Amino acid sequence: MKKLYSALFISALALLAAGQSQANPAAVNRACGKAPQAPALIEGKSASEQAMRSTAASVRGFAKESIGYLTCLDSHPVSSSYLSQPAYRASMAAMRDQAADRLEITVNSYNAELRAFKAQQSQVAATN
Repeated sequence: MKKLYSALFISALALLAAGQSQANPAAVNRACGKAPQAPALIEGKSASEQAMRSTAASVRGFAKESIGYLTCLDSHPVSSSYLSQPAYRASMAAMRDQAADRLEITVNSYNAELRAFKAQQSQVAATN
């Protein structure tokens, strides 16, 4: 009977620890806010100059918000009890990696569209 109670107690502690590690990203969201959403990009070879300027401003704003979010994630104070939990460390690493990947993909995609826009503009200028 004592083993049964010990097993139930240990199971309850494990569930409590798992609940804390899963709830903690919500605490990070409260502290740092939600991850910024990437702006919609336009097709560079058919875009107007004004549309490209507007998209550039959106991408710059997104990059600034993303860097702020990543800085907050990196400096978010956590107790050592959370850091000792592998599930918590994994969820924090995943949140940071997703935000960093989204930033890199968005900036690289915009740069590709900007190159296409500039190629189209130089082609138009060459024909005039």
